[in-house]
Amino acid sequence: MLRVSAVYPNTSGSHFDGGYYVATHTPFAENLLRPHGLRGLRITLGAESLDGAPPPYWAIAEMLFESRAHFDAAMAACGAALFEDAPHYTNATPALQISTLGGDTA
Repeated sequence: MLRVSAVYPNTSGSHFDGGYYVATHTPFAENLLRPHGLRGLRITLGAESLDGAPPPYWAIAEMLFESRAHFDAAMAACGAALFEDAPHYTNATPALQISTLGGDTA
């Protein structure tokens, strides 16, 4: 199983509309990606740092795919539409990370 994380940094001058991201973009992404192998999607929105300061990240999206080939095929088919929607919720450029799933410790 492959996890693809999109981490949206809270940098100076950036903004993020969490309401739009959760209510509109996330269902849009799920509907596009599920036929191409999306197995799961988890969204977290930053609330604050441990010291109460603004969060270092606006949001983290984690998408589960069976393999890198499934993810690559999904992005080839749907990536442009997903990135075209981004200006509706943010001007932050996400960092993308590919990870494999290890054992859960919780």
